[in-house]
Amino acid sequence: MRKRVPVVIGGGIALLIASQYLNFGLGFRDGTGSDPEGQVSIAPSVSRPSETSSDADPDDESLAEDIAIEESGLDSDAAMREAASELELTPVIPVLPSVVDILIDGNQYLVQTEAGESEREAMSIEQIIAFAGTVEGEPSGIVVRVARTPNAVASAEAAVMKRLREAGLMDDQIDARRQLVELP
Repeated sequence: MRKRVPVVIGGGIALLIASQYLNFGLGFRDGTGSDPEGQVSIAPSVSRPSETSSDADPDDESLAEDIAIEESGLDSDAAMREAASELELTPVIPVLPSVVDILIDGNQYLVQTEAGESEREAMSIEQIIAFAGTVEGEPSGIVVRVARTPNAVASAEAAVMKRLREAGLMDDQIDARRQLVELP
């Protein structure tokens, strides 16, 4: 008798789970139906009956302006120029990375100049030192990260490390990777 109780309980749980997937109607509601007694559908394809068309929509106002421009006889180029002059143009400001990421390839120093970008820009050692002064660094204290490709020249790495130390960066602020990195 004791062996049947866990089997019966397990069967009941399995029936409840199966009812959810096979829609037997024995369990919880999933919220995708439209019940007239107040259950609201969360499916995006079902429109809400509480929304009315009397609400002012900004898209409707711009559509009315476009229709007025077309009716006034202005050509589309003039309308485009007028619309462009109304927009406030804000310059795109590049986001600086938290560290100066240098990849040495041959005698070149390829530096990642924008955060989140994989593109690298060739810079001189002086430009790299100036750029290191503009970044904030990682919470661990790293300001410059140096990596090499298989084609990197050892003297190029030694030169940039020497100049970074002369510029006032401590050894614990420079992360010199020993593992070689391939160009992206």
